[in-house]
Amino acid sequence: MKKFFHPAEFAVFGVAANSRNLGKNIISNSLELGFTGKIYPVGREPGEVHGQRIITDPRSLPQGIDLAVILVPAKFVAETLEMCGQKGIHHAVISTGGFREFDDQDNPAESDLVGVAGRYGIRFIGPNCIGVICPESGLCTPFNPMQVGRFKKGPVGLIVQSGGVTTQCAYCFSEQHVGFSKIISMGNKLDLNEIDFLNYLIHDEDTEQIHMYLESIEDGRELTRLAKTSRKPIVIFKSNVSKTASKIAYSHTAALSNDDRIADCALRQAGIVRVEDIHQMTVAARALQLPPLRGNRLAVISMSGGFAVILGDACERYGFECPPLPRELMDQIEGFRRAGVIRMSNPMDFGDVHDIKALAFILNRCLALDNIDGVVLSFMYEPEIAKIFGDGIGTPEQILSFIKRMSQEFNKPIALSFLAERKYIKDFKRTNVFPVFNAPVESVRGLGLLRDYSKGKAV
Repeated sequence: MKKFFHPAEFAVFGVAANSRNLGKNIISNSLELGFTGKIYPVGREPGEVHGQRIITDPRSLPQGIDLAVILVPAKFVAETLEMCGQKGIHHAVISTGGFREFDDQDNPAESDLVGVAGRYGIRFIGPNCIGVICPESGLCTPFNPMQVGRFKKGPVGLIVQSGGVTTQCAYCFSEQHVGFSKIISMGNKLDLNEIDFLNYLIHDEDTEQIHMYLESIEDGRELTRLAKTSRKPIVIFKSNVSKTASKIAYSHTAALSNDDRIADCALRQAGIVRVEDIHQMTVAARALQLPPLRGNRLAVISMSGGFAVILGDACERYGFECPPLPRELMDQIEGFRRAGVIRMSNPMDFGDVHDIKALAFILNRCLALDNIDGVVLSFMYEPEIAKIFGDGIGTPEQILSFIKRMSQEFNKPIALSFLAERKYIKDFKRTNVFPVFNAPVESVRGLGLLRDYSKGKAV
């Protein structure tokens, strides 16, 4: 399986020098992402792409190339795969569409493809997919032009049953500064499927979390069995849950819908976190980097009274409690106020206090309470305000390191968001020191996903 992600060299079948050719995008995407191995462009007409001569006679290819990426018309795929088998190529990404998603009745192109692959022992991803993006190796097989310079390496491995969703995931996870280790676009899953890739990513050293977008689940029993044994969090965005969606899903990736109520129950019992869209996947990815959340009781601290109210609503909406804090502690907290006009409670309006030592005291005491399972912290930030804190706690890196130490010391999650301009929030996320949510309510939603995972793994 490793050669799908870390090939020493690969060949692209279906390359042409004309401006409309998609095959050459596979080469440019990989070069831009940093692939340093040999790439062999193969096509019917002579020419040159990205400084390399197009090979018109596949028989001249060297023996034993690690990977083939095939983007030729469906009727020529089996013939191309035959050539791969003869040249000792045993791994292929078949990007071509026009198989069962187009015509599932006596499709000779599909049966011929499967027959050739079986005869030569070729394992393949697809067909009807865009393959693999692996920042570590620089392999990037999508045939659509991509801004790969925006991609960020990170801890999340993604298994995706759609080319468009694959592309969007690459951008979304990178924009949120979470990053990804590998993204796999499976397409029709004629050979390798989500079970094969899940098993691989569970043991992959570069992957700490596994996220999946599925339009169908072929083997739910094996999926849940693997999830129960996995020490890595698994997140699933399962679509194709309505009659309307099932029609387009089948013509898209030949995906069969599942009974969603049964699927939802099985996923929860297996400790799998279920989300509803791509952005929620990124929220879950940040939340799952935090220590486990072992209950529903939160201390909520906001530097805005209005957001303290908003957070109180969000906590109740997502099934959390904000228990009263000990009176002695509240009296001590109120002693930090400057104007003395705010009555402290939980959720807590911290807007009258601009003292990092006071914040450290409150976080320490709240996290130490037996009846508090985690903290929601909505922090107001402006560079000028941050200077007030002093004591080397003014920069984004210093603030995040401070919060990280508190969370790790008590092994309890702190869901952190900032009341700040978007550019400053991006600066905090870019440091990659500690997970940062885009908004206060999103941080509570993230804790809800973390709780679902913690609860599922405790069963």
